[in-house]
Amino acid sequence: MGQTPLTAADLPPELPKLPSTPLLMLITGLQVSCFGVIGTALPPALSASGMEPAAVALLLGQLGSAAAFFEVLLSGGFGKLADAIGRKPILVAAPILSVLARLYVVVDPSLNVLIVARLISMLSVPIYWLAYAASIADLYSHDTTQLAVVNSRLQAAMGLGFAVSSVFGGWLASKDIRLAYGASCVLGTIVLLLHAFLMKETLPAKARVPFKWSGSSPLSFIQLFQRGPLFAKFNMVVLFQSITNGMGDLWQVLARELRGWGAAQCGSFAALAGVATMLGTLLTGPSIRRLGARGHTVASTSASAVTSLVLGHATTNVIAWAAVFPLALGAGKHMATSARIVNLGQELGVPQGQLSAERNTLNAIIKVVAPTIYAWLFAWGASHSMLALPFYTTAVLLACSALMAATIPANLWQSTTSNSAEHAPAVNTTIPAAVSPARL
Repeated sequence: MGQTPLTAADLPPELPKLPSTPLLMLITGLQVSCFGVIGTALPPALSASGMEPAAVALLLGQLGSAAAFFEVLLSGGFGKLADAIGRKPILVAAPILSVLARLYVVVDPSLNVLIVARLISMLSVPIYWLAYAASIADLYSHDTTQLAVVNSRLQAAMGLGFAVSSVFGGWLASKDIRLAYGASCVLGTIVLLLHAFLMKETLPAKARVPFKWSGSSPLSFIQLFQRGPLFAKFNMVVLFQSITNGMGDLWQVLARELRGWGAAQCGSFAALAGVATMLGTLLTGPSIRRLGARGHTVASTSASAVTSLVLGHATTNVIAWAAVFPLALGAGKHMATSARIVNLGQELGVPQGQLSAERNTLNAIIKVVAPTIYAWLFAWGASHSMLALPFYTTAVLLACSALMAATIPANLWQSTTSNSAEHAPAVNTTIPAAVSPARL
């Protein structure tokens, strides 16, 4: 008796083909370098215009808050768009917008143009990372440990890119700010070309969801805390960590006030921070295997808290450079937690674009509020002989994150489904992700 031939419907769904490791490393490192090369350009330009340090801190905070406000409004829609049309269109369009904004600075490097370009970049870059995070989740969300290790490799590549570009960018900005922005345009153009011609779409057509902008609420992030207590706890761990990103470019203002650093010295420190982050994230895999996901998260988050305390007392260069060691140990603090959130989302049937948008919206809301709070902390601390108050606040928030992580039982940090490492496709673990010295 003849066998009935198999049809396409009888076959298991095809997993997205893994991109080559060198290509991912190149794209990720270049994307981070687009910002790294101009990361230390704006604060000195504002100071050179005659603004007082407190006014510079306040303006930087307001810029971050304004960009994040629009990000709150748009992230939900862009997350749904990424689930409807795929990741690749967004990964091409966002760099184009950033390149055009920075190209305008090259043509007209006035203060107003610098501010507008920073606002545009602060909106387009998070949208890029939203789609990028969804793309990585398409490939690796089946296994929490594997995803954490992959993200650590991504983070290491980003650290290297940020380190090199910060040194180069600080040198360029000290000569002519247009040179730094021109270099950023070149790097951004390479990124969009690589996405356009070499990167494959990671979201299969069968997995796409019809697009509806309606229902894209700026309050969609609330769902992160409404899918059960376990999901909420993991997101609380990340929440406490994310609030500390409100420091933003304020670390450069504090470095100038505490130690008299200029653009070149800030660039050098940013470069060293990038190298330390790169090396530290390479320890994520061994650390998780030795300490477990919970132990790794508690230890690395505590190390980041120590970093902030050291930098808060860093009135000399020696003390500041000493902070690099605990900074490296804390580089992978969010890896295991974020991987488990992605994995839990998959178990709950949440589309990765939607989940990425919810997390992006929460981060955006934090960026609306946190920079202004940090700027206020700086201004209040400066007037009350507590200049390092922002660093001390960061240390407290990170301590809260570590304590929250410690309350989650160790066995709940791994997937409870059978679709774990032994059922996962072979993965090349030498892959890439990102860093900013502002995230101290």
